[in-house]
Amino acid sequence: MVYRNGRYHARLVVPKDFRGIVGKTELRSPLGGDNRQALKLLPGALAQLQHQIALAEQKAGAGRLQTAPARYPLAPYQIAYSHYMQRLAFDDELRNDPRWPSVGIDDLLVQQLRDAIADRASNEELTALVGREIERFRAVGNLDADPGSEEWRGIARALCHAELEALARVAERDEGDFTGPTRRTDHRERTAPRKGRCIGQSDGPVV
Repeated sequence: MVYRNGRYHARLVVPKDFRGIVGKTELRSPLGGDNRQALKLLPGALAQLQHQIALAEQKAGAGRLQTAPARYPLAPYQIAYSHYMQRLAFDDELRNDPRWPSVGIDDLLVQQLRDAIADRASNEELTALVGREIERFRAVGNLDADPGSEEWRGIARALCHAELEALARVAERDEGDFTGPTRRTDHRERTAPRKGRCIGQSDGPVV
């Protein structure tokens, strides 16, 4: 993140191999003038910039299977944090839209997430819970773990924990409590949302 002329921006340097496709040497995304808000928006903004480079990489590869290591590797806790912050940002968007109704919490989803965090879920169950999110992070170059591997399962469990904590924050917000963590969360802790509105796992923003 860079700060210039009173404004914050997410910044990502474009690899030399793809500058001809992207048309720039670096990509930037505005984050506003408030530091706290900028930090909140940063993970999603970086994901968007990484996605642009990933598209350029796919174009350069002409659709061939990419087997190179992840270009922007993130640790499982970093992937989980990015997902958590994007879920909260998506919740903010929904709350600004009066057309979005409140719905009951999905107790089955909560239990499935708990089982996954406790390593009681199969590869198939983990894929059903967070497989789309894993592939989204793979597409932008944040991971290259083989499906079903120990590394892959660790990433999946971290994402399940982030999803569970995000649901907890959404439920708290529905009760008027906006004091939950929005900048840092420990995905080793097990958190369960209280009764209230929740967002289903398929409703998250896709970058």
